[in-house]
Amino acid sequence: MKRLDTSIIISTYNSTEWLEKVLHGYNNQTYRQFEIVIADDGSGEETRNLIDAIREIVFYPIIHVWHEDRGFQKSQILNKAIVQCTTEYIIMSDGDCIPRKDFVEQHVKFREEGYFLSGGYFMLPMDISKAISLDDIYNERCFDISWLKKNGLKSSFKNNKLNSGSIKAFLFNALTPTNASWNGHNASGWKEDIIAVNGFDERMQYGGQDRELGERLVNLGIKSKQIRYNAVVVHLDHPRGYKNQLSINKNMAIRGHTANQSMSWTPYGIEKDENLPIEASVIVSTYNRPDWLEKVLWGFEQQFFKNFEIIIADDGSTEETTQLIQQFQEHSPLTIHHVWQEDHGFQKTKILNKAIKAAKGDYLIFTDGDCIPRNDFVSTHLSLRKPGHYLSAGYLKLTIEISEKITRENIVKQECFDPKWLVAQGLKKSFKLNKLSNHRLKTNLLNTFTTSKRSWNGNNSSGWRKDIVAVNGFDERMQYGGEDRELGERLINNGIKSLQIRYSTVAVHLEHSRDYVKEGMLEKNNAIRQKTRKEKRVWTNYGLVKSDKNKGE
Repeated sequence: MKRLDTSIIISTYNSTEWLEKVLHGYNNQTYRQFEIVIADDGSGEETRNLIDAIREIVFYPIIHVWHEDRGFQKSQILNKAIVQCTTEYIIMSDGDCIPRKDFVEQHVKFREEGYFLSGGYFMLPMDISKAISLDDIYNERCFDISWLKKNGLKSSFKNNKLNSGSIKAFLFNALTPTNASWNGHNASGWKEDIIAVNGFDERMQYGGQDRELGERLVNLGIKSKQIRYNAVVVHLDHPRGYKNQLSINKNMAIRGHTANQSMSWTPYGIEKDENLPIEASVIVSTYNRPDWLEKVLWGFEQQFFKNFEIIIADDGSTEETTQLIQQFQEHSPLTIHHVWQEDHGFQKTKILNKAIKAAKGDYLIFTDGDCIPRNDFVSTHLSLRKPGHYLSAGYLKLTIEISEKITRENIVKQECFDPKWLVAQGLKKSFKLNKLSNHRLKTNLLNTFTTSKRSWNGNNSSGWRKDIVAVNGFDERMQYGGEDRELGERLINNGIKSLQIRYSTVAVHLEHSRDYVKEGMLEKNNAIRQKTRKEKRVWTNYGLVKSDKNKGE
């Protein structure tokens, strides 16, 4: 037997019917010096049983790389599969793409040092996808235009992908307007090049995560070569329940950063940089609502951006809250610090200042223990931050009935941020539901034209740590009512501008009682705020640093 010189990574998730057809497609290849590495993103036992059965039939060796199902984590399992490849050259495809018999041969024929190869696919409708038998694969009928048309395929220029000879393919490859990008369903490159850029960025979910890898390869100096009309696969149809605009928006932001910074390496790839500095500290205030806090922490577990810590600013909660936090510290991937003080009534400003002191990040995001963040919450704050500015966001208020209904599953699936789901649960339709929009143009317009003031809102605001320290943090004389806004007013007095991101950064606010509100709190706070505005104060003597000196008070 000839030495293996090619590894083919096939991604899959709970689709045994399609995977079986694909694996038989590889058993029909003209070029045979390859292994198959199945990157399994948490499939059940049925997939494992299929792979074991197929091993007894096919000529090629199979390596099955699996991890637990934690939602769409394709980038992570692909990195694990890359490491397991035993050869120098890697072809990547998906478990729903049947290869033509010369698929591997074409990739091997065109591979060249200093290049990666960019292929494509031919999409089939669901009825034809199901109709394809193993005999149709081995006899290549599923690549025959006449057979496909008999089974309902419509005429299209794209049909040329299936019947291009070498000369025709050369011309079409040269003339196609499609970029020669890394396409996860049909692309290949040298393992050492993929390792050199640290593989896939594991922050990324569905939508362009493969292309971002190719963009880093290009930034490294690896050129791309178009073989769209040479290396042919037919793509079997299937639903994409994991597809959502939020992950696409997040991925586009990462790709934009890769392009702007000409990045060739990701610290979130095959090798994890354990010494990365914390990029952001999220300060979450709480008081005796462990049931709400649990849902909030579930929300932070779903964040696209991972390099942040959580500081829980606990204004004197009982042991039940401490126990909940300890459970998360032990079992959650989140980095959580618990800052607590004795219960002496509403002293939120005091515990927030303690949390600021404990925070390690240069950038601070503030929210409350009753605000569940959407999975792009942290990443949106970070992508929109600007020197000399703080960000002013908002929330969508829920009823107590819906607040109690929300489960961990609703948060993992992001259903609690879906207007249709919320309305189905009893939420009244209103213009405020636009806060849940994930279309960038729409949110930018709404941010621009909203009548809401760009104030510091404690449930959803962010700013640079140095700017907050420069005004001495929160005024600890203040209790409930505008204590967060007063901080923002001092920031503005100090030359820090506010940016409105009310419709960009989303959190849903769980309903609760406010029995901590006492008579006279609002009047006292309003008096302090009036003095701050009138005298244009930038400093409080009652903040992070306690001082008897007059610094503008």
